[in-house]
Amino acid sequence: MNDSVKTKLNCALAALLCAVFCISCGFTQNADPVPPTAAPSPAETMSAEAAETPAFVPVTPEPVLPEPVTSEPVTPEPSPTPVPVSDEQLDEGFLDAWFDDSVLIGDSLVAGLNMYVTKERGMNHLCLGKMQLVGTSALSLKKALGTEKKERTGEIKFRGRYTTASDVVKTLQAKRVFFMLGVNDPRWYSPEELVDVYDQIITIVRTENPGIRVYIHSLMPMIKSYADTVDMTYEINKAANDKLRAYCEENDVTYLELADLVRDENGFLRQDYSAQDNTFHLNSYGKAIWVHLLRSCARDEYNAGIWSPEDAEND
Repeated sequence: MNDSVKTKLNCALAALLCAVFCISCGFTQNADPVPPTAAPSPAETMSAEAAETPAFVPVTPEPVLPEPVTSEPVTPEPSPTPVPVSDEQLDEGFLDAWFDDSVLIGDSLVAGLNMYVTKERGMNHLCLGKMQLVGTSALSLKKALGTEKKERTGEIKFRGRYTTASDVVKTLQAKRVFFMLGVNDPRWYSPEELVDVYDQIITIVRTENPGIRVYIHSLMPMIKSYADTVDMTYEINKAANDKLRAYCEENDVTYLELADLVRDENGFLRQDYSAQDNTFHLNSYGKAIWVHLLRSCARDEYNAGIWSPEDAEND
C-alpha cells in the first residue's frame, strides 16, 4: 500500500475516534446530576429507629395459683387413757393434791373429821392435800345461811370470827366447796324447806364466787337409840336425802352419798362406825370411809381426763 492510501486511512480513523468521543461527552452532560448523600440528623435517626422498633408494652404476669393439695384428713391423736388408780393408791393419797384448793364447811361432823385429818397429817400421811376443813358445832342450815336479824352475817366459825360460807370460800380462794349440813334440820323443817335453805346458801356462794364447784353430802343417819329420842326415823332421813339428791341433779351440784355407806340393815348408823357418844358422829373407821368417798371425787375427775397430778405440779 502506498503512502497516500495509509495517510487517508489514518485520517479517517482519527475522525471516527473524534466522533465517538464527542458523542460520549454529550450523553454525560445531558444526564441528571446525582446529588451528594448527606448524613442523617440525630432526630431523623431516632425517628427511624422508633419506626423500626415496636413500642414496649408492659406485660402483667398471670397469677400463679397454688396447686390444690390433696392429702388424707389428719386424725387427731386420742388423749392418753389415764392409768387406773386402785383403792389402795387412792387411800395412800395418790390424788390428794386435787384437794389443795378445796374447803369443807359443816357442823360438828366436819369438826370431828378435821381432828382426824390433822392427826393423819401430823404422822406425815397424805390426807386430803391442803384442803381446809371448817366445822362449827351445832351449825344448822339456817345458822349457816344467817338469821334474819343478822341478815347474812352467818354463824360459821372461821379463824376466830363468825362469818358466812361465801366469805370462807372467797377468803380461801377455793375452787371447790363441800357442805356437810342439816343432820338435825329434818326435826324442824320439811324436806322441801330444807332444800330451799340449801339452795339459798348455794346461790349466794355461786353469785359471789363465780366458777365455784359445789358438792353436798347426804344427811348423816343416827344411832337407833338416839334417833328414837329425837323422833328421827329412817323414813324422814331418806325423804330428806331423796329431795336433796334430786336438787343436786337439777342444779349441777355433786351429791355425795355417805349415808348409805355407814347405815345398818335398818337404815340407822352402824354401831361399829359410831363415836362413843352414840349419836351421829363417826369414829376413826367411819371417818376413813368418809375420806375415801371424798377421794373418789378426785378419781372421777382423773378417770375422765379432767385433772391429773401433773396439773397440780404446774399450778
